[in-house]
Amino acid sequence: MFNENIDVKIIFEGITDAYKYFPIFKSFIDLNLSNSYDAEITNLNNLTVPFGSFYLHYILYLFIKSWAFIVLELVCIIIFLGIFYKISRFLDFTREVSLLISVFLYNLPLFLDLTTLSSYSYVNVITFDLYSLRFPRPLITNLFLYYFMLIILSGLKKGEFIKRKKFILLGIISSLSLTSFIYHFLLIQITFLFTLIYLYKTRLISYLVKNYVSFSVLILFLLVFSSPMILNYISSEKEFLERMGALDLDFEKRRILLNYTFEKFLDMKFIFVLIISVGITYLINCQKYKKILSKNNLFLFMFYSSIISPIIFILLSPSFFSHFYFFNNLTVIIFFLLIFFVFSKFIQENLIKSISSKISNTLVVILVITIFFANYTGVRNNYISNKISSDNFNLRTEFNNIIDIVQKKEINLKKSTLLTFDNKFIVWFILNEIKYLKVVNGIFVSKKNEMIENDLIKSFNFLNLNKSDFKKFIMNKKKGWRYRNDNIMNLFWHRYQANSLTTFKDSKDFDEEILDFINNSSPIMSQQLIIPNFETDRLLLKFDNNMKFNSDPDLIIVNKKDPVLNKSKIDLNKFCKVFDGEYYVFYQIMKNDKCN
Repeated sequence: MFNENIDVKIIFEGITDAYKYFPIFKSFIDLNLSNSYDAEITNLNNLTVPFGSFYLHYILYLFIKSWAFIVLELVCIIIFLGIFYKISRFLDFTREVSLLISVFLYNLPLFLDLTTLSSYSYVNVITFDLYSLRFPRPLITNLFLYYFMLIILSGLKKGEFIKRKKFILLGIISSLSLTSFIYHFLLIQITFLFTLIYLYKTRLISYLVKNYVSFSVLILFLLVFSSPMILNYISSEKEFLERMGALDLDFEKRRILLNYTFEKFLDMKFIFVLIISVGITYLINCQKYKKILSKNNLFLFMFYSSIISPIIFILLSPSFFSHFYFFNNLTVIIFFLLIFFVFSKFIQENLIKSISSKISNTLVVILVITIFFANYTGVRNNYISNKISSDNFNLRTEFNNIIDIVQKKEINLKKSTLLTFDNKFIVWFILNEIKYLKVVNGIFVSKKNEMIENDLIKSFNFLNLNKSDFKKFIMNKKKGWRYRNDNIMNLFWHRYQANSLTTFKDSKDFDEEILDFINNSSPIMSQQLIIPNFETDRLLLKFDNNMKFNSDPDLIIVNKKDPVLNKSKIDLNKFCKVFDGEYYVFYQIMKNDKCN
């Protein structure tokens, strides 16, 4: 479809916003977590990196560069299928049914996305969070969670945890979860505790004492593999953490979050789910079905752990992060797996076993082939409608045209400075060793907020955009069911999150209509961004200082579809217009007082 290099392909082919993690990953690869992309700014604190979800890509990237992202998608699919095949075998499904289950679960999100069912909130959670190829979450992070299930099931099958190998694996998996997605880590620890209580009951204390060496090994591996993240967190930039959605939890915020959590518990949908879970608990452990269903206790342990873990997190954690809503999502995912495996077990016992193995195996093969065909058809249709629609095709073609120009002109990016507000271009240039960026996305660097503000204002002045343009660029905007200005999100992310839990500096300085909307917003609506009036006034006043770049950029790319940036005026006595399309215009600094 496109004559493009691999870096462009992974940017455009990545699921949703996965490409925005590439600059953080590149800083990790370069072992330079304080890169400012600015000649005048040094000695920054560090970015905070999800180490655990980067290790696999790090190893392969050293050898095959950006091809690692494509190769590891295939590897992760195989690992996912292998894990759920093995989980199914531990749950005493036949080999053929286990294969069908693993293939079905991988493709389920795609099937749901092709139906109107995905418009329902809980179904939507399965569509996006059960598993997908979005880097690094859930592509990598969910594999750690599912492998943990596999380890616990092996213990439930044998009725004990005594092998030191299991404790080493649990220590490593716990560390990888802690350093990639902390909510999984908390769920894993509570589930492991429930499992030990279930297995050893009144003998738990004596078991812990008897196996203290194994538990010491578990803790040792947890600490060793987590130490890079701990050191990184100690030296991280606090204002970067603010942009990532970190909030200090004081008493009032804890109270609000606890009230929200308990209100969820009193919701009729949750009560209905809880009643079902109690019924399944009885079913799994009653004498009649205990033999065939008892190992499904794992999902019950995880389900109840997912209910308890947000309360523990609120009470004990000093900070709150923007993905708090994922506690709810975990409950939905685990409840679905519980229902799915119990229901599948009854189908195997009462339907599949009642027909001959030849017929059942043939049926499984037909279903697997049907799922593969549906996968191909669904992926192809999604690709055509989303990736290569007329607008997307033309935009991507122009993107590639500009990249071709950069490569054919052999522009030395290691000595160049780029000015653009387009995230995809910024990511491509970072992957290709650009030295300096005049303005940069707030989660790509550990700059302080004031530095990003200065970059923004200097860029507007350089592009000959006025105060009115600047005001339009930063003003609060209603987007669908929430307020969010993507310009502010790209630069400051969660700094200006606004909901019933928090606002910027806990301000109430908003227009009355907006303030009412904020007060009625969920406390976990972290991606709603609204700037208080006093902060808007401060930024507008700062714009009057007329700050300028000390040196001009070498390359400029302007998105012509942006309602503000399309008014940019570039001095053609200094710059050559190298490309001018429907979507982008590309300038290069003039050499020898003429354009080629």
